[in-house]
Formats: sequence, C-alpha cells, structure tokens
Amino acid sequence: MRIIGSLLVVLAVAVAACTTTSGSGSVSGSESATPTSGRSTPTVPVLEEDEDDETPTPGPLVTPTVGGSGWRYAYISEHEHADSNLTDIIATGRKDAWAVGVDDGSLLVLRYDGSRWRQVDPPRGLGELPSDARVLAAASAPDNVWLLVPTISSADGMDTDTTAVRWDGSRWRKIPGKLETVADLEVFAPDDVWTVYGVERRHARRWDGRAWRKVRLPAEAESISGTGPSDLWAVGARDSGPGITRDEGSQPAAMHWDGRSWRLVSTPTYAFAAPKPPEGGAGLYSVLALAAGDVWAVGEHTFNHGEVDNEPDDPPPVLLHWDGRQWTRRKAPTFGYCCPLPAPDRSGGILLAVGSPGLGDSWRLSPDGRRTGVRRLPFIPGQKRGHRMFALEALAGMPGPRTVWAVGRVGVGDDRRAVIARYR
Repeated sequence: MRIIGSLLVVLAVAVAACTTTSGSGSVSGSESATPTSGRSTPTVPVLEEDEDDETPTPGPLVTPTVGGSGWRYAYISEHEHADSNLTDIIATGRKDAWAVGVDDGSLLVLRYDGSRWRQVDPPRGLGELPSDARVLAAASAPDNVWLLVPTISSADGMDTDTTAVRWDGSRWRKIPGKLETVADLEVFAPDDVWTVYGVERRHARRWDGRAWRKVRLPAEAESISGTGPSDLWAVGARDSGPGITRDEGSQPAAMHWDGRSWRLVSTPTYAFAAPKPPEGGAGLYSVLALAAGDVWAVGEHTFNHGEVDNEPDDPPPVLLHWDGRQWTRRKAPTFGYCCPLPAPDRSGGILLAVGSPGLGDSWRLSPDGRRTGVRRLPFIPGQKRGHRMFALEALAGMPGPRTVWAVGRVGVGDDRRAVIARYR
C-alpha cells in the first residue's frame, strides 16, 4: 500500500529536534455491493472498456482516447468538492477491484467488475468523515474485503475514531472495537488481519476473529505487506542501533513476522557526506511483498532544510530489495516530487509513481535494474494546466494481464475530483 503521511512526521520528529470482543454484527442490516439503485442513470460516471478504447465519462469533461501503453483515465468523479478524494484501492481478482475514499463528508465506495467502475452503497451507520479522512482497504478474496474508516467522534469535529467493516460477499459487517489512527493494514483471512500505526507507536494490532490484540514491534512501522500468514513484512524507522549518530537520528527498519514472532532484519544504513546537513535521517514508508524472495521497500533520506547555507541536494528515494537472504540497495530514479509508491509491473519488476502532473513522474524498474519512463495521462480539454496535478494516494496491481490502478484526486478548474487512472 501506499501510505506516506505519517512517515514524514516520523522523520521530522526523529531528525528535526529544533522544529517546532465477540463475533461481528452487521452495519444497519444488509447492503448489497451492487450499483446504487433507484436512479435512471448513474450519478457517478463509469468507464466502458474494450481492448483498444478506455475513455472515462467525467460529467461535462471530455477526455481524449489514447492507445498503446501508458496511464489512462478510468474514472473521474462528477462531484465537485474540495474533499472529493480516493485514498486506497485493492484488487481481489482479474475482474474485481475496490476503491474507497471520501466525498463531501461521506464514505465513497467504488467497485470494478472487469469492464467499468461503479459507485456502490457504502456501509451504513458510520457517521460523518473528516474532509481529510484516509480510508484504507485490504482483502484476501472477493468475499473478505476490509475497510478502515475514520469518522468524527466529537461535537467540535476534532476527534476521530477508526472503525473496521468487512464485506463478506453479500453485506457489510461491522467489526467490534475502535482503533487508533491506522497507517496501513494487511488481510489474510476473516480471522487474520494486521494493522500498524506509524509515528511513535511500536506496536501492531491483530484481529483474531474475536478481538483486536496488541502486538509489540521491534521498531515503528509505517507500512505492512506479506505473502501469507507466516511471511509478513512491516517497514518504518528505528532510532537506535547501527547507523544512528548525532547527525543521523533515524535509519530504515524492516521487521519480519514468521507466524510466531516479529524480528528486526538488518537493512543498509544511510549517511550524508561531510559537511553534514542538520538533523539527517532515513526511513521507509512503503513495502510491497511480491513473493517470499521478492520484496521491495521505498523510503527517503532527508534532513532539516533551511538551517544552513549550501545545503546538499536531496538524495534520490531510498529503494531496498529483499531477495530471500538480505536487503540490498537498488538505484532509484530521481523524482521531481516527494514519496514515490511501488506496484508490481508486468516485466517482473516494479512500477514507481509519484503525485505529479498527469502522473508523468512514473518509472518501470525491470529486475535487471533498467529504468523506463511511463507515458503520462492525456490532457483533459477545458482543464487548467495549473490544476493538472494528480495527488496520488495509492497504487494497486491487478493479476492477469498486468494492470496497475492509481487513485487520488485531480484538479479540474477550481474544483478537485476523485480520480482513478489505469496503467497497462
């Protein structure tokens, strides 16, 4: 997944000292994950797809048809809200995927059926979502889809609770218990779900089918991904051990769960050359497990900017690979924007993408280290060029003919709309 926000806080805090109980119950009865009924036409535009033509229908906008490999629009929200945003996406099969987010204070849920994205009825009874809510999603099968939904829990709107809900193939069920603000989650079974919490929280929580159990971690974890219940990785940052010095206050942390316990696995350390910039540090914010011997982690090595003259250039992103025996450095492209996210690529390597105009800052990395640029999204007629920024929130790979989905929001005129893009 796809989670970067709290790692930035981790690094800011760690390296910038001077800167200031039993079974589930259903949610308000049974709701079917089918297109919202009772309307003569969908209120959310969908994409009709065939082998050569993928053009969304974004209300009054007209998006050009493009051919060949590259990013293409798959969905653009018709609603014009500043808080219309998709924050996560998952694929459970070749013809099934889910995208979730927030639209005008309400939970937005979309489902892909192999040909189009449709808005579906969300779980009821969850309450109002903050405008900046980050809804998370994970699944092990089409009938085991989990959402973590932050909702406002105080009259002044300042406090939130996180509620877990599960789609069992026919309806949404609420999972008992409230969670803290969650950074990421992974799902293996209805009774085997993991969450991690990021900044200053060295623990995970695991759902065992009856309750959320607190599990101690060796370091702070920002992202979690695994191939099965006994092969799970969590990555983040540590503030002790090799590489920690007065000048480097944090280092990347990779932790492995073997089905019985968590252990910290050695990773490369990072240090700036002399003269050292102030309050340097490194950490990981995303992990992608493709196989037991093929795991990728992405992060950053940064410092407290603005403190001295003649600052060094920002290093490229931290990119690490696990081959089943050790973590090694891989050379990452230099991005014009912060915090690329990984997804599986059809070449057997990975795709790295970052929020940028038209997702133009995207690269394919093959297993042998070759880098290939990816064609950006086409220009939308009528859209101001200054508002073309695609604010990327998450990526997900779909099996079969390799497809990568990207979700977030894009500026359309003076408004922002939830958006899904597709690469294949």
